[in-house]
Amino acid sequence: MTEKIENLNKELSLTFKRLSKYSNQEINFKPNSKKWSIGENMYHLWLTEITTEKYIRKKTSYPDTLVNVNKIAKLRLKLLKLIFFIGLKFKAPKIVVDPIPENVDLQELKNKWLKSRDSFEILINNLDEEILKKGILRHPLAGRIDMNMTLNFLLSHFIHHKKIIHKLEKKINL
Repeated sequence: MTEKIENLNKELSLTFKRLSKYSNQEINFKPNSKKWSIGENMYHLWLTEITTEKYIRKKTSYPDTLVNVNKIAKLRLKLLKLIFFIGLKFKAPKIVVDPIPENVDLQELKNKWLKSRDSFEILINNLDEEILKKGILRHPLAGRIDMNMTLNFLLSHFIHHKKIIHKLEKKINL
């Protein structure tokens, strides 16, 4: 799991480094009213991560209620990863889109994200190995997934949005 966290940290660091050359006005540029800006995409990714951590904290505080992960959840997660790879889009759950501010301050978001990422890492490192193998997160499409699957989802989700962000960067540079 350490490797997966390192991959998430690397992706986050590289993305913030790449985006640091843009002003907040450029980060918040919307190509049209139906599409998110780079800032909104980044904020959504952060919301997804902090919501995931909060959910896992709550669920793992009642370890007796945790269930095993079934094979269907594993299959659904692989299907979701394929959907991300293809680039299909679907509506995100309300909890990870509301509230996304219209104007995102990238440096402020980075500071919040680094703090929440540290908190998430501490949580993962402090959980018992048996609990990490249980269905500690209820993903809206995949169902109950364990920590390993959760980290795989977060990385796939991040990479999916990174592709969208790269497309938006090209529109800024027109």
